[in-house]
Amino acid sequence: MIVRLTFLAIQVIATLGVVIPLAIHVWLNRYWIKTPYPELESCHDNDLPFLCIVLPVWNEEVIIERKLNNLIEQRYPINRRRFMVVDSASTDGTVEIIKTWMKENEVEVSIIEMVTRLGKSAAVNRAIEELNPEDEIFVMTDAEAILEPGALRRIGRWMRNQNIGAVCGGLDDKSDSTSYRNWYRWFREGESRIDSTPIFEGSIAAYRSSAIGPIRSTSNADDSQLAVRVRESGLRSISDNAICFSEKPITNPKESIARTTRRGQGLSRHFWRHKRHWFRGGDWGKILGLNGLQHTVSPWLIIIGILAGISHALTVILIGWTGSEATLLDRGMLLIDALVIFSLGIGVTGIRVPLCGTILAYLQNNLYLAYGMVLLKAGKSLHQWDSIKSNRIDI
Repeated sequence: MIVRLTFLAIQVIATLGVVIPLAIHVWLNRYWIKTPYPELESCHDNDLPFLCIVLPVWNEEVIIERKLNNLIEQRYPINRRRFMVVDSASTDGTVEIIKTWMKENEVEVSIIEMVTRLGKSAAVNRAIEELNPEDEIFVMTDAEAILEPGALRRIGRWMRNQNIGAVCGGLDDKSDSTSYRNWYRWFREGESRIDSTPIFEGSIAAYRSSAIGPIRSTSNADDSQLAVRVRESGLRSISDNAICFSEKPITNPKESIARTTRRGQGLSRHFWRHKRHWFRGGDWGKILGLNGLQHTVSPWLIIIGILAGISHALTVILIGWTGSEATLLDRGMLLIDALVIFSLGIGVTGIRVPLCGTILAYLQNNLYLAYGMVLLKAGKSLHQWDSIKSNRIDI
């Protein structure tokens, strides 16, 4: 009986440790989401801020021309923006293609060639060093992200509000309409409406140049690092799903896992560095704390809960209810275990049943978070990214 109750107690505590912060986040976000965004005013071309649009690249010869074409197709006045490419020592024809494109389209692009590949965060730092006094807004966008029309102009309109220090966009519904992604958008929008969001989408993100500075070059989550830095300067960092981009899906499972793990490791490190600010300073402290718990503590509680649940079930099966009658909590936890396993099974099959896919994605992402933290503890930092291949073919 003692063994059974011990495993049961561990499972219950771990489950509550995961569920309570998530439930509080959901409950608060239901109120936050009702807060209106700041008013977004229309303006003339000459009233838009000057953008420095930065493209960090490494071995992007397959897609770089398409990305550059996408940028010049944006409806933003040419006298209010400039382009910069930071190349992290590409070994293919990326730089040569950019130079040829410049001549053919008569568009000036500042090319910064790094002598060694140090990772995206180091490339971002190099871009910040190269900013001119006229560069009011630092815009960062990834090579595979294709911006929808009007994205840059909407960024410019947001940045006319002097209380806004950073704004990012989101992946469009056509690229990813899963329920898990919808939950992600919902949380980021609610946080942005009440104050700021600490998780940014680096595929298209903009920052007020006066509010940023160098970030940790040996860590990733460069977009979120900058967003929190902006918020600490007293300005708001918000997510706007109307600033859309699309990208081809990753079809290689190994590449998908590698990218999720890399991003997860970056966010875990990001939140842990700011743990002293968790739950301090009003809504912003709550946002940091709740996200921090979910990115650093919850993954381990989930793993502990899974192991305790398996041990509890095996104890019941192999030993039975020896020593006492089954408690209501015993039966309840076994029922919950069965429902979770059933939901995961439905999620794996791909059958569209409400919440099943979300539960599977939530579990997978937490396991990847834990895996990323294990790799970091073992001395393997994932801040140097590798270009995804499976979403860069047939373009």
